[in-house]
Formats: sequence, C-alpha cells, structure tokens
Amino acid sequence: MNDFKKPKFVLIILAGLVGIWHLTTAMTSKISIAGPFMAKPVEGYTWIGADNAESRFFWQNTDVKWQAGTPHPEFKVETTEIVGIWDPMPGYEFIDKTRGLQTVWKSGLLHPDYMAWSDKTEGQWSPVTGYKFIYDGDTFTETVWNPNHRYQELKVISLADQDKYAPFPGYQFIKPNESLEVVWVPGTINYENPKQIAGQQEGSWVTNSRPLPPRYRSGGLTPGEAFVVGAFVGGAVGYGVGRRHYYRPYWY
Repeated sequence: MNDFKKPKFVLIILAGLVGIWHLTTAMTSKISIAGPFMAKPVEGYTWIGADNAESRFFWQNTDVKWQAGTPHPEFKVETTEIVGIWDPMPGYEFIDKTRGLQTVWKSGLLHPDYMAWSDKTEGQWSPVTGYKFIYDGDTFTETVWNPNHRYQELKVISLADQDKYAPFPGYQFIKPNESLEVVWVPGTINYENPKQIAGQQEGSWVTNSRPLPPRYRSGGLTPGEAFVVGAFVGGAVGYGVGRRHYYRPYWY
C-alpha cells in the first residue's frame, strides 16, 4: 500500500494512463494526436463547444461533430451534409473516388452557385452565355442576365427574357431548348433587314423579291419574334453548315 505514495509509482501510473489515451486516440476516426497530451479533430470535424481551438488537451472536452462545407486542408474537396462524404470544390472532379480524394481541374463544369463555366485555366471562370459577372475588385461575386448581347462566335443573341435566345438572321437552332447550336438556312428572311433573304452560301444574302408578310411590313420583327416566325416564311430549308463551340459549353 505504501507504493501508492511513492512519486515513482505515481509517475508510472500517469504515464500508463497517458499512453492508453494516446493509443485510444490513435485508433479513433474523429480525432487525432496533435502533440503530447493534445488532440485535434480529423478533416471534416470540428470541436463541439465555444472554445473551438485547433488543438485541445486530452482532459478537455474532446467531443466533435461533422461540419458541412469545410474545405480539406490538402485536397480540393469540401464536406457534404452526409458524414464522411466529400464533394470536389467547384471546377474540380475526382480522379478516382474509389482510391482517394485527389482531384483535377476540368473545364466546362457549371458552378454550383453562379451561372459560370470552369475555364481551361485552373481557377478561372467564364460566364454562361447570356450572363455577365459583377465584380468586387478582381473577384466576381454575382452573375446577372445580360440581355440583347450578340455572341458572334455562336451566332446567337440574348433576349430580354432571362435564359431566352434567338439565332442571328439567317440561322436557326438545330435543337431548340436543348442547345445553342445553329445552322445556316438558305431562304430565311433577314428579320433585321426584311429586304434580304439568306443565300445558299453561309453569310451571303440576296435581294428579297417576294411580297413581305404584314408583320415584316409593319416595321420588322424582333429576334424573339423572328425565331418563331422565320421558319414558316423563309422558303426552302436546304442543308446548312452547323456551328458548335467546342471549347466551352453554353447554357440554353
């Protein structure tokens, strides 16, 4: 019994308890050893309580909780609402989710919070067709609809109504409501200049000798109206040259 009063025996007991704690902590999946007598939550977890320091002594409260939206310190991923499940950060995708959290930047991914596509350069974004960025300094903080903007490369125009587009004069959508891919249609009346009809060669125009429909004579059509009416008054459909932008997808 007198052994309990010896300092050496007390130190051995304490060392044994500390050793057991370190061993137990090392075997848990929610906290890890941060140093002598200290622990910290593993990736995705945070301490429960107001004192949320990175590390705590083992005699303090070491209860933890899974925190959604927490970025990983090493990989481009963040926690989801489901415990233990990670999602790639915007613009990234898993290389092989079955093997780990390694990710790679991929162009053409839609941002979950903004109308923007990931660009070819890592970390860079481009607004979805019809939208524009609102900046705070050098960082965009919002995307808003940009009506009546002409996209020369795609041959489309953003209309007044959000997420609505019209093809350039002489063009029609190949798959309306599915993509912005357009085709040149010979015989289509130019809704911006009803005296012209689309010629056989893409981008060419010939004089329109036909009587103009009343809607054209009354002052012409808007792009939106032409999109609806053009196919019915344009004459021969013929075969056209499809246009598609392969660098970056566009919203329709």
